[in-house]
Amino acid sequence: MKHFLYSMSFVLLLSCSAPQESSSAFVENEVIASVLMNANDSKSAEEIADFSSFYTNIVEENEPNTYGWGFFQQGDNIMLLERYMDEAAHLNHITNISPDGILEKEFGQFLEHFDIIEIDIYGDVSDEFKTIINGFGFPTSYNSSIAKYSRN
Repeated sequence: MKHFLYSMSFVLLLSCSAPQESSSAFVENEVIASVLMNANDSKSAEEIADFSSFYTNIVEENEPNTYGWGFFQQGDNIMLLERYMDEAAHLNHITNISPDGILEKEFGQFLEHFDIIEIDIYGDVSDEFKTIINGFGFPTSYNSSIAKYSRN
């Protein structure tokens, strides 16, 4: 019995100390956008929270290559963090919220709830991408990668 308990303890110790393999693949070309905003003064905190939840869900349902989407309170401001598989996924979002896009109406509602102060883009993007984003007229910075990793 003593031998059995020692054997089981040894097996348990080995299984706990074995390195765990990650099943997540790295995302090489992820693009992240942080959007600093103010809530529109005509909207209550409850309306802002309800719309933020609605908009998060509609993006999740319609944009499978959007890896993350979240609204966060940042002092008196709201920060929206958007994670995209790559530049093409971000451009798909732009197509969706543009005139005749599937989220055009909802983006109009977005702009009724929020005033965008600035957008910061993190990741390596093309000049064409920058031209498209700059066309919205919001102050935007582009921050290229030095070293990073991202898991799906």
